[in-house]
Amino acid sequence: MFIKDSIFLEGDHMSLNERVNLTEIVAMDKNRVIGRNGDLPWAGRLRSDMDHFKRTTEGHTVGLGRKTYDSIPEKFRPLLKRENVVITRDLEFKAPGCVVIHDPNVLIRMSIEKEIFIIGGAEIYKIFLPLTERLIVTHVETEITDGDTFFPELNRSEWRQKLLFRQEADAKNAFSFSVLEYIRIIEM
Repeated sequence: MFIKDSIFLEGDHMSLNERVNLTEIVAMDKNRVIGRNGDLPWAGRLRSDMDHFKRTTEGHTVGLGRKTYDSIPEKFRPLLKRENVVITRDLEFKAPGCVVIHDPNVLIRMSIEKEIFIIGGAEIYKIFLPLTERLIVTHVETEITDGDTFFPELNRSEWRQKLLFRQEADAKNAFSFSVLEYIRIIEM
């Protein structure tokens, strides 16, 4: 997606022909729930989706908020075989093995050089969604009634979608789900 200068914070300008390469990757229920009490509602219960997430993001940079970072069990932090960039307003925050930034524009600038996977949470998805070209969405076939964190609403007419794969519930996957790729339709 081509960037408009007005998206950036005051004093940070890019030329209109620079291209960002942001992909948001997320799992959500039928009502866009992505979290409950600081964790994934299906944590440890969708093995095939976790394997897909790992295969897709390994070797890339992942951008995540501090709350998402904190929700990852300590033994898995930072996520291996990925450059982890934690975005936080807390100027004192430390995350061993990660790059910590305080300005979303830093990650946007990084995405001109390489693909960045935005992995959450809700506030981070919302910040970057206007610039995101591609979404990889796991649609989990369940309704989490006590969810407290949601993915932003999408205007589906702005996206072309393609089914990547479908997984039926089984011994390693508590729920059936479909993984779709959404590509933003760019108006010329």
